[in-house]
Amino acid sequence: MPQTALYSYLTMPVVIDFHTHIFPSAYKDFLPEKSAAAIERFRKQARSWLRPVSRTLHKTQTVLRHLPEPARDRLDRIGGLAPLPGLLVESTESDLREAMREYEVDRAVIISHPPFIPNDFIIEAAANQPDFIAAVNIPTGTRGPGAVLKKLHGEGARILKIHPAADGDGLGAPRYKALLRTATDLAMPVILHTGCLHSKMIYRDPGLGAAELFKPWFKAFPETVFILAHMNFHDPTTALDLAQEFPNLLVDTSWQPSESIAEAARRIGAERVLFGTDWPLVGNNIRVGLRRVRECVRSGMIKPEDADLILGLNAERLLGLCPSTSPQSAPTS
Repeated sequence: MPQTALYSYLTMPVVIDFHTHIFPSAYKDFLPEKSAAAIERFRKQARSWLRPVSRTLHKTQTVLRHLPEPARDRLDRIGGLAPLPGLLVESTESDLREAMREYEVDRAVIISHPPFIPNDFIIEAAANQPDFIAAVNIPTGTRGPGAVLKKLHGEGARILKIHPAADGDGLGAPRYKALLRTATDLAMPVILHTGCLHSKMIYRDPGLGAAELFKPWFKAFPETVFILAHMNFHDPTTALDLAQEFPNLLVDTSWQPSESIAEAARRIGAERVLFGTDWPLVGNNIRVGLRRVRECVRSGMIKPEDADLILGLNAERLLGLCPSTSPQSAPTS
């Protein structure tokens, strides 16, 4: 058995997906049981039909950053439609649990996105499923955003997500300052959507995702842990430059190829890189994300113990989680 395979076999590291979304599934509540079961069978079959498409989209996405900016921007606008077919067949709580079982993922951070993914829905799902960790997003127009975040924290929220590109609010908005002060007081990590995807179909102001715009926040809240989701997407170099400058920054691996993941481990240390997939957008994300991290090990770009940190040990430490005792992560005698 190769050394890297032997290492993984003996340690069976915990795997935590730090960036997922689940969507409410209303049809089960009003359709007859047989009809709902038939729809579920069709959805499962449709996932297999869409997998060749999702593989192509994942490969294409990592190439787009190398195109001239005008061409990339046009493709980004078209790409806003790409996730929609997949969400019809893979997006619910049960779908995520099934994917976690298939790919031996121990825990998942589930992130709200009101009004499509309400905070209450995420809180309830995490309360009912111990392997889910709730991350909440306080929408524009919320009165007393700091007080709302504190209330959600009391109900089980562990992480705050801020998404200015979707909100359309400038980073100087008072509500963001209130949320950041409250998150700091509660010692809640903050996930920031980073990366400028020029799709008005899904973002009110795509330019507000540029990672460099958040620099004043990093300076003002040095005790707060910020996770740069997607590693600034097309421009991971800027995300890593910021992480080198500010020790309170981490990055996640979603939408990044193996080379970027390895570069992050080299430049800022594997202990500041979190495994994330943005499941279920585009489809088959968990399989693709795991393959990219493990390719880093197979090619010698990172050490096996670095992969263990990235895949789950960093998330356990950040969130103060007890080590997983699920069968796939228990030590093998």
